[in-house]
Amino acid sequence: MRLPGKLPVYECQFGGARVRAVLTGMGQSYALEAMRQVLPSRPDMCISTGLAGALRSTYRPGDILAARLVSEVGEPVAVASHRELLSTAVDCGARQVERFATSRTMVARAEDKRILGSQAEAVEMESYTILAEAARYGVPALAVRAISDTAEFDMPYDFDSVRDDRGQIRTAGVIAQVLRRPFGLPGLMALARDCRAASKQLSGFLDTFAGTLADRLIPIEQDTVAAR
Repeated sequence: MRLPGKLPVYECQFGGARVRAVLTGMGQSYALEAMRQVLPSRPDMCISTGLAGALRSTYRPGDILAARLVSEVGEPVAVASHRELLSTAVDCGARQVERFATSRTMVARAEDKRILGSQAEAVEMESYTILAEAARYGVPALAVRAISDTAEFDMPYDFDSVRDDRGQIRTAGVIAQVLRRPFGLPGLMALARDCRAASKQLSGFLDTFAGTLADRLIPIEQDTVAAR
């Protein structure tokens, strides 16, 4: 069931739990808007999830990673995932890693990923904002992502430039780039394949994770913000 509001919010009953899914769009500003829409109702927990780019060659498309810490690119302050939620994610098949890096722009080049790999295991664009806002509201939170592109993969097109006013990639903008530079099409097809596989893996993980949390229904307390 879709709920009324500016952002797409869907709600369902999952066992003994009521689950709300918010589609934030790509980027911290959209994530902040989403959190300010849903966190005042004080949910029991908040999960930042979606796709991420690998920053180390260890990780492949479809791998599910759960981060102990999340920080903005180049910034020393980090927000910690809740320990019990992190432990449950690992029990459900996620690989625990030390850190996600939240970037204001898409990290598109393998060389840039290699440099950023000294700071974190994966890069995405929303989790720091989501976990920081959850901490401000006293809501336990977790960052868990599926890898969509490897550390060695160069994005074939400029996806940042074709995002719409809700943070979604405009198909027409991508097609225009393909027509101008068709040599990038094989890379685009490979990325689409890996994103589909990652989304499928993530969906399966979240089904298991949500069911496990619903079965446990253990009250949890908020952890503190961590600093490196």
